[in-house]
Amino acid sequence: MTRTHCAFAILLTLILAACSTTPAGTPERLEGTAWRATAIDRQPALASNPSTLRFFDRQLAGGSLACNAYSTTYFADASGLRFGFLAPTRETCSAAVMEQEARFSAVLTATRGLRLDDQGGLLLLDAEGSTRARLVPMTP
Repeated sequence: MTRTHCAFAILLTLILAACSTTPAGTPERLEGTAWRATAIDRQPALASNPSTLRFFDRQLAGGSLACNAYSTTYFADASGLRFGFLAPTRETCSAAVMEQEARFSAVLTATRGLRLDDQGGLLLLDAEGSTRARLVPMTP
């Protein structure tokens, strides 16, 4: 990439970041927060192998799908929340853990919005606005 292309890409990124807003009813800042799934597609999440979601800086996210660690990008603006391509590790666990991992991966891929519930849980919503997962804050 030439210097001109790099400068243009940086400028475009700064402009887009300045224009983004946080949807109403969502945490003021996702960056620096960490969440653990309690329900995925209306099924309780396994406590022994939690599915987690951490929002890092520079629109990077990651955590545990249940068995495998993953990383991704995220985009939060007035239109909602979307995750980029998931990059998991490649380990194998028990069938129940792998099934939860597949469900959580599908939820992240389908996420198009989020909101907080009355108890401070984070709800991941699909394009129709249906709740796909409920997550609670993780304590440091």
